[in-house]
Amino acid sequence: MTSHQPRVVVVGAGILGVAMARELALRGARVTLLDREQPGSGATGVAFAWLTNQTHFRNAHGLPDADARHYFGLHRLALGAWRRLQRASADDLGVRWHGTVQLTSADGPDRDLLERDLRRRLAWGSPSHRIDADTAARLLPEAVIPPDTIGFHTADEGSVDPNAALAALMRAVERLGVEFRSHTEVLAVDGTTVVTAPGSIDAEHVVITSGADSPALLAPLGITAPLTESSGSIVHLAPMHRILDPVLLSFDVHAIQRPDGRLVIARHYSGSTVGDPDGLDSTQLLAEAAALLPALRDAEIEKTTTGRRIVPGDGLPIIGHSPVSPGVHSITTNAGITLAPILAQLMTTEILDGATVDLLTPYRDTRFAR
Repeated sequence: MTSHQPRVVVVGAGILGVAMARELALRGARVTLLDREQPGSGATGVAFAWLTNQTHFRNAHGLPDADARHYFGLHRLALGAWRRLQRASADDLGVRWHGTVQLTSADGPDRDLLERDLRRRLAWGSPSHRIDADTAARLLPEAVIPPDTIGFHTADEGSVDPNAALAALMRAVERLGVEFRSHTEVLAVDGTTVVTAPGSIDAEHVVITSGADSPALLAPLGITAPLTESSGSIVHLAPMHRILDPVLLSFDVHAIQRPDGRLVIARHYSGSTVGDPDGLDSTQLLAEAAALLPALRDAEIEKTTTGRRIVPGDGLPIIGHSPVSPGVHSITTNAGITLAPILAQLMTTEILDGATVDLLTPYRDTRFAR
């Protein structure tokens, strides 16, 4: 007797949608993955891609400690899910586990934020520890560290090349038999029928992970997903020799070096602001980064990208299940890179097993109705 294979359509081929398609296919579902352009053409392709368990979250400054602690715990689980995904992957995901070094000056404007972040991390079980300028210099041998520097090191964090990870996951879903349709814009979701310009697709379940496009699709289905306008700019440098292992968050310059030698530098990716200032001067940012990392003085700027961040109204993920079309589900989140593997696992449990995962309770879209 052949077991039933539910038909599922996943809308949106960013890293969250592709991770969702993989998890569903591993569980035996027949999956069709749709994107109006190509994989990663939205927020994923312009992500900084720091794998983090930070305690301050974009647009969530008034978040009570209990809620922040719960969300922090979800991030900790996500780091474990990334490690499992890395072990299971037949291809290199572009993941590097060298921790994060977060720095500021002893009298800098970010000192209080840094100290509060560290206190929370220590209380909530993060393997973070305070460091001084000498320790920072040992962790960052290519950096010039001012003597008044303070900060902390978090050993279990890392980074991922989002394009490499997405390409590896796309190969994985293809091997699992997932049907991918690019350049397929979803016009509407009617019940569990997905309406596209080429034609309609009937399914038992629909999962919408289409980022900034999600609210318009979700509203007729009774799912509320308010987003805050937020954009992020990243300066991408040409490949160079290895100068940076940990993720570096220093003052207003944040940097990651990808496995292929490319560095990405940015501002404000630590969750302390909603959006970047308008008109990022990439040359000026590179000059500031080179003051900290002198090897960047001769670096070449390949490109600067600006993309819309997916920032829910209260900063927390939005997990939706349609009250009018019970087979329709959605995930809308700012931390899509970090959370993709764990949310894919938990949502697959809810969809295919009909369970209610308690861990997702604080993130239901129904909180906005209240």
